[in-house]
Amino acid sequence: MNTTQKQDIAWINSLKGLCILLVVLYHVVLPGYAETVQQLTAGFLPAKIWLAFNNYLSPLRMPAFFFVSGLLASNGIINRPWKQVFTSRVTNLFYLYFLWGIIQWLLIRGVSNEVMGEQLSQNMNAAWAATPLESVKLMLLAMSSSWYLYALGLFFVFAKLFRRQRVALMTVAVLLNYAAVTKIIPGWGPESIAQYLIFFLLGTFYSSILLRWSEGHRRNLLPWAGLLILSILHAMLGIPHNLFLCAIAILISIAACRVLNRYFTLSWLNWLGRNTLQIYVLHRIFIEFFGLSAILFAERHQLFANKAFSLLWATGFPIVMVALCAGCSVGVWTLLNRGIGKILFIYPRLLRVKTEA
Repeated sequence: MNTTQKQDIAWINSLKGLCILLVVLYHVVLPGYAETVQQLTAGFLPAKIWLAFNNYLSPLRMPAFFFVSGLLASNGIINRPWKQVFTSRVTNLFYLYFLWGIIQWLLIRGVSNEVMGEQLSQNMNAAWAATPLESVKLMLLAMSSSWYLYALGLFFVFAKLFRRQRVALMTVAVLLNYAAVTKIIPGWGPESIAQYLIFFLLGTFYSSILLRWSEGHRRNLLPWAGLLILSILHAMLGIPHNLFLCAIAILISIAACRVLNRYFTLSWLNWLGRNTLQIYVLHRIFIEFFGLSAILFAERHQLFANKAFSLLWATGFPIVMVALCAGCSVGVWTLLNRGIGKILFIYPRLLRVKTEA
């Protein structure tokens, strides 16, 4: 493999690694950290910066994640028969989604109710459901912390079924995106699936075009200008979650990851990008445990009344929690991903195939 090919793979892993860290940060900041801001006696500026940072990154975080996922799935969708890809690309994703949905419910409900006596949020989520049946119902509606896996499975099936009707497919995806951002679709789970389908399809069918646009050539000035104008018009109309701004954010992130890999060694970030699954399915459990523990401890000992503590909390809590939860996720995966424990991270039939190979 030549240097150019290695760089092409590296930027994909870098972007995936960046996205998973931003996902963890999002869950750290909202709702736990955000709800403590009103209790602070100092550090309001860094707290507001963290909240704004989390909010302004929304055009990049999940759109880029789904774009890269679509890019990586494109060969299976366009060129390979169902028999070769259904188990690995569909069954495996649904298996992991429901398996970890159940595990998250058991652990988070156990932590929240049995140990803490509280839960981190009152939002509608399968992990906080009152009963197993309610949790499964919410998982079917994609209202689970691991909804990304569910969406990937659905998107793969949808894209492969209608791969020959790309224009119609993209039209439907755009309409679903606007139906989601204008709140026509009820429930944050169905809304998220409808909103992000377009980015998966862009990665699947049009990644070569976007990759070309991300290069620093004069010929790309026209598409960039077009996207910028459409983004401004979109903002002037007051429609939230600007589709064209998301496209610009994806292009910038691709270009940035390419440049960074050209000049720096990002082995740790690229490793994270190759191992997003374990962080994705595990981090929510650790956020619930560590985040809720820290918040309850600070409240019970009235630590937020101390200005030094408030400043330290406002500045460092998100960074510490992201590092702690991502690190613990990788650590637990390292311990569990051996022997029978491997079935927690891959569909058993695929594990047998790998063992036979």
